[in-house]
Amino acid sequence: MDTWYWISEYGKVFWGYLFLMFLWPSVVFAGHLRGKSKTYRFSFCVTVPIVIINTTVLTLGLFHGLNQWIIRLIFYGSFIWAFLKEIIPCFKWLKRKRRVRKRDLYDLFWKYGILLVVIIYGMAYFSYGAFQIYSYGYGDLYVHHQWIYGLIEGKIFEGGVYPQAMHCFIYCMHTLFGIRVYSILLFLQVIHVSIFFAAAYLLLRKIFCWRYTPIFVLVLFLILDLCNADLIHSMFRLQITLPLEFGLHTVFLCGLHLMNYFDEKCFDTTKRYWDENLFLFAISLSTGIMTHFHTALMGLIFCISVIVIALKKIFCRRYFIPLAVWAFSSCLIAGIPMAGALARGIPLSSSIHWAVDTMSGEQSREQRGQNEEIDSSQEESGELQNIERNDISITAGLLNRVIWIYEKGYGALYGKERGGWMLLFTLLAAVFCWMMKRKAYLQYFAEKCRRYPYAIIVSVLYILVYAAPMMGFPDIIPEGRFFAAGHMMLLAVMVMPMDAALFSLLYFCSDLRVRIITLLSCLGIYGITVETGNFRGFLYYELSRYNAAAMVTESIINTFPQHSYTIVSPTDELYPVVQYGWHEELLTFVENSGRGSYTLPSEYIFIYVEKRPILYSQSHFFKGPSWMGKEKYLEPFWAGYSSRYPDSAASQAPDIAAGQVSEADGDKELPEYENAWSMYLKLENRTLLESKAYNWCQEFSKRNPSVLNVYYEDEDFVCYYFRQSGEKPLYELGMERTEG
Repeated sequence: MDTWYWISEYGKVFWGYLFLMFLWPSVVFAGHLRGKSKTYRFSFCVTVPIVIINTTVLTLGLFHGLNQWIIRLIFYGSFIWAFLKEIIPCFKWLKRKRRVRKRDLYDLFWKYGILLVVIIYGMAYFSYGAFQIYSYGYGDLYVHHQWIYGLIEGKIFEGGVYPQAMHCFIYCMHTLFGIRVYSILLFLQVIHVSIFFAAAYLLLRKIFCWRYTPIFVLVLFLILDLCNADLIHSMFRLQITLPLEFGLHTVFLCGLHLMNYFDEKCFDTTKRYWDENLFLFAISLSTGIMTHFHTALMGLIFCISVIVIALKKIFCRRYFIPLAVWAFSSCLIAGIPMAGALARGIPLSSSIHWAVDTMSGEQSREQRGQNEEIDSSQEESGELQNIERNDISITAGLLNRVIWIYEKGYGALYGKERGGWMLLFTLLAAVFCWMMKRKAYLQYFAEKCRRYPYAIIVSVLYILVYAAPMMGFPDIIPEGRFFAAGHMMLLAVMVMPMDAALFSLLYFCSDLRVRIITLLSCLGIYGITVETGNFRGFLYYELSRYNAAAMVTESIINTFPQHSYTIVSPTDELYPVVQYGWHEELLTFVENSGRGSYTLPSEYIFIYVEKRPILYSQSHFFKGPSWMGKEKYLEPFWAGYSSRYPDSAASQAPDIAAGQVSEADGDKELPEYENAWSMYLKLENRTLLESKAYNWCQEFSKRNPSVLNVYYEDEDFVCYYFRQSGEKPLYELGMERTEG
């Protein structure tokens, strides 16, 4: 029943997502979208709703008018009004389309069928963990849940000024459909990752000659093994509902539509500054800024690559002025709500201060879990400087710089062997692009492959951004967070030879044969990676509670009247239950239960006790079918991150790192602490805490026979409960343990 319950919750989130992201804009802006290309409509639907929701929610909040009924009136009202206006044109369209030819279905399959299968396969991989572990999956989600709850209460920027597009989007889903925020946080990103793949496909489709080559890149991204801790961590983040990952699709869309803008053969001066590609570029950039500043930085890197290719046009007045106006407008749209909040006296979020500290170099590569020798790096840097001072040839200097980039970038990320091949392919692709413009026999490729340099530049910048801290530059995008987008473009460089070969086959083979070759190539890539041992591994969640605790919380919320109960547990149940009941920290309960008068004024009291106290926030790697992945990421990941999290560990399912409650531990005194969170974080402290709670329950049961009941129990976890009613509405919870 547990799995079916979460499947139903997944379905609710999926429907709410489809409505807000696609159905609502398609109906409300039906007139604007009519006659537009599929690419335009897709880009519009995955950016404009986010901008509208963010602007609406934050503007209402700034003027103290954020109310759930107002939000429902705005979005339901606009949808119903537009639907009634468009219902007749819709019926006419359906009447024209009532006959679907087999040829249309055939073409549809070859155009989008394989892509759809790849995206569904990717969604299954990233969704797998959410059906194995019913926890948030990452500690940052506590804060994001708190900020969303602030919006529910009508307060914006609860944790300080910070891009809140994702939080506003989730708030609207919760408000419009009544879906629990916890369920949305659990499933939203594993649904939204499909948009990440689709946006990447559109950009790659623009770069490559053969329309199916982007599918090869997506397949490689999904199945190729990773050997670097930062890469595994970044892939893990694609499962988690976080602001940066929520906005990643805008990175590709910014590059795509800016490229389209410069590719225009003629500029329509009659429309002054209006241009469809500029509009989509600006709205994508605005969405990125509203979602996360690091996402905006990634989008900027993609745009810089376009500008490098289009240098001749960027300084042309008819291109530069409209671009500058739209770029400024996008920043203005995203920044006004945050500027208004700052003007009201709301401080910046601490997360922004962390990002600034990281970029300034206060967090080194070593702190990020990389085993780099700083002194060695400095020596190599000194050697390069000596080479320059001694006026050794430019060729020697360039060679040393290439070696440097290889060691600190390609080699550090992908290993020496694979990193070497990637660097070699990049250099060969660059030489090929250079030769296309100068060799007559390559003119056949010159026009079709003219966008190859864009992918090459992005991939090199991706490597340089990663290696920047070791070269003495600021850590612009920390923890390898650029991996998802940058790795996609590096893989694009790797498949350029295949793209050129398949494009050439069109002169010797029929289109159908090349399509079949494409399909077989996808299967071949999968088979080769599996047989050679380069198949991907399963990812992980940061385990913070047992699945039983999550299911018990859901059962209590669904069964008992609202605000009729108090759950005594660690912080993990605080935000899932905050709208429905009360929560008492386990640490507070244990400390107060031994001190005089102590009561909890609710009808039902539920006490969560871990009989095997869990090692909090351990990286728990999944176990699953062999066609989906291998159990291979634990060792390389923990080798890189163990120094960063000395109080944690990594575990491989089904094993969970945990302690054991005992009567002896329950009799010990709690240690003094400065940070209460350490009582949950460190296993020895958590074991003492859970042991004391377990002993208290046994003592309470002795003093009050037939009062304390077991709501749920297994070998790891038990939930006790009692009801306060009748002649004795409040039990005295503060007591000393009796002997014997």
